[in-house]
Amino acid sequence: MPEKHFYFSIGAALGTCVSYLIGRHRHTLQNQIYIFKMINKRSRHWFLYFPIVIFVFGLWGLIPDIIHASGLLSKETTRGDLFDIFFFHSLFERLEDSNKAFDQVFNWIGQLILVVVSLGVMVFYIRTIKKIIKSRKSNKLNQSSHTENS
Repeated sequence: MPEKHFYFSIGAALGTCVSYLIGRHRHTLQNQIYIFKMINKRSRHWFLYFPIVIFVFGLWGLIPDIIHASGLLSKETTRGDLFDIFFFHSLFERLEDSNKAFDQVFNWIGQLILVVVSLGVMVFYIRTIKKIIKSRKSNKLNQSSHTENS
């Protein structure tokens, strides 16, 4: 069975893509969709909460394992076709059962995805912080030049 981080990483990658698209089009969404308008009124920098979205999408891939670990359903049941809605959980389990080499490949892929997501989120926040600092410096310069001219 592929490690749990494989399923989590698929969800995290999807969550990152959704977050990126929302972040890219947030101004349009704020003007057109009421929910985004309300969120923007409550918090001006609401898009900084995207790691929560990434985490929730990641958890979606772990639901079959959580159900199995809690004893609600057997492992055979959580490998049914219905559980493919959780990022093809059953398909990957069957592939790994048919060829044990897939287990290591899936684990490497999961680790690589998590590294890319982590670095991408880090770069996003570094750039955001730089923009905020730059805008505050320019605002302070503008305010000081206005006071000197007065």
